[in-house]
Amino acid sequence: MKTLKKMGLAAMLSLLIGTVSEAEAKKYEFSVKAGINIGGTSPMGLPAEIRGINSYNPTLSFSLEGSVKRELTEKWGVMTGIRLETRAMETDAQVKNYQIRLLNDGRYIEGIFTGDVETKVKNDYVTIPILAVYDISKRWDLKFGGFLSFLTRGDFSGTARNGYIREGTPLSQKMNVDATYDFSDDIKKFNAGLELGAEFVAYKHLSVYGDLTWSLTPLFPGDFTAISFKMYNVYMNLGFAYVF
Repeated sequence: MKTLKKMGLAAMLSLLIGTVSEAEAKKYEFSVKAGINIGGTSPMGLPAEIRGINSYNPTLSFSLEGSVKRELTEKWGVMTGIRLETRAMETDAQVKNYQIRLLNDGRYIEGIFTGDVETKVKNDYVTIPILAVYDISKRWDLKFGGFLSFLTRGDFSGTARNGYIREGTPLSQKMNVDATYDFSDDIKKFNAGLELGAEFVAYKHLSVYGDLTWSLTPLFPGDFTAISFKMYNVYMNLGFAYVF
C-alpha cells in the first residue's frame, strides 16, 4: 500500500513538474534572423565644411542574429540575442576647409583641405541588443531599448583629390594633393546606442522586421584630431526571421 502511495505521489510530482516546465517553456520564443543594414557613418547634421554630396552608396551590408524573447505579461516582454553585422557605406563629398590627415608621397600631412573626399566605411561588429517588447496585436510587435557593439574588423579609408591642402593652419601655403587616408586603426572597439524597431508576423514561423540603430558613442576616440567633427553609426536593419 505504501509502495502504491509513493508511486502515486511520484507520478503526481512528475506531472506537476512537467506542466510547470511546459508552461515556462511557452514564455520563451527563439528566432533566427537575416537582414541587411542600410545607413551611414556620419556627423550629426551636415557640418559647414561639407559643401555637397556627389554620391552615396550604402553597399551590401549583411546581418545574422539569434535572439530570444521572454514573455513577462500578456503584452510585455524582453528580448536579447547576438547579432553579427556589417555597417558599411561609400560616399563622395565636396569639402572646404576640411580638417584631415593625409598620406602624401610617403609622408603624413595634416591640415585644411578643400576639394573632393571619397570615404569607404566597412566595419564588422558583434552586437548584443537589449530590448523591451510590446505586443500591439497578435501580429505586430514594437521593440525599443539599446545595443552594445564590439568591433571585430574595421575599415575607414579613402582619398582626397581635385583640391589642395594648407598644412598646419588655414594661412599656410596651398599644396595641390591627390592623397589617401586610412583611419581604420583609430576606430573605437566599443559602440553603443539606441535601438527601435517593429516586427510583423507574416506566417506561423516567419516574420519580417525593421530595426533602427542610432549610435550614441562616436566612431573615434575623443582625442582623435584627424577629422574635426564626431561621427556616428546610424543604420536601419531590414530582414526576416524564422521563429521556432
